[in-house]
Amino acid sequence: MSKKKDRACPQWADMMARHYANDAEAGQALKADPKVLAKLRSRTPVPKSALLKMLHRLAERHDLGAAIGDLVVDTRSR
Repeated sequence: MSKKKDRACPQWADMMARHYANDAEAGQALKADPKVLAKLRSRTPVPKSALLKMLHRLAERHDLGAAIGDLVVDTRSR
């Protein structure tokens, strides 16, 4: 696994289901590629910068119920 793709957000699918009907709608609202959103939904690790960007944009529109730093999980094996 690439060291750049080492972050995930386990709560992503639940947050998206609460606010958006599908990845295409979420992609338009969050200005994101639906492929990246699909990876996040399936808990596939993505670059930290992409994950943080999506969480910041989501936090601007909706209450996340937790701090952004608490939602990001390091998936690297040590």
